[in-house]
Amino acid sequence: MPPTSRQRRFACHRAFASRRRARGRAPTVPLAAVVVAALAVLCLGGCGSGGRSTGQARTATVSTAPAYAAAPYTPQQLRAERGGHLFVVDGCSACHAIAGQARIGPSFAHFAGDQVTLADGRKALVNERFLHEALLNPRAVALAGYPLQPMLAGVARLQFREHPADVAALATFIEQIGPENE
Repeated sequence: MPPTSRQRRFACHRAFASRRRARGRAPTVPLAAVVVAALAVLCLGGCGSGGRSTGQARTATVSTAPAYAAAPYTPQQLRAERGGHLFVVDGCSACHAIAGQARIGPSFAHFAGDQVTLADGRKALVNERFLHEALLNPRAVALAGYPLQPMLAGVARLQFREHPADVAALATFIEQIGPENE
């Protein structure tokens, strides 16, 4: 089978590069690579020195970034981030939507902070306590209009009783999602 145009092109490039090396010259580096390397050197040149050369005295540095952007995450933010990860990895997103229409289970877009009707007719406020109970004992707070069996199967599979930190993370994540104003 004859070589393709791509194979011919790379064969030509390899031959040209080997001829240049044979004459003592290295192949040229693309301009984009040089620019990227130069920017990296400029950006990282003062890394760890706070923008000072080693001979200068320490002075206070004023940051232009807002304080909340530079501050470390709070424990609640870390818990919500972990809950978002679990929401996807544990398969919660198969039945629950973060935004938009409800699937097998309720959508979380307008869930936290709202009143819901339970299967037994009672009303309940969806807060962190309610979410903890729903994740640990879905039968106690079964929602009207949604099948209970998928939630029971999910909770059994994930063994939430043995992982209270996961329950707290998911509850925090769900609470952070809603409610959204339209």
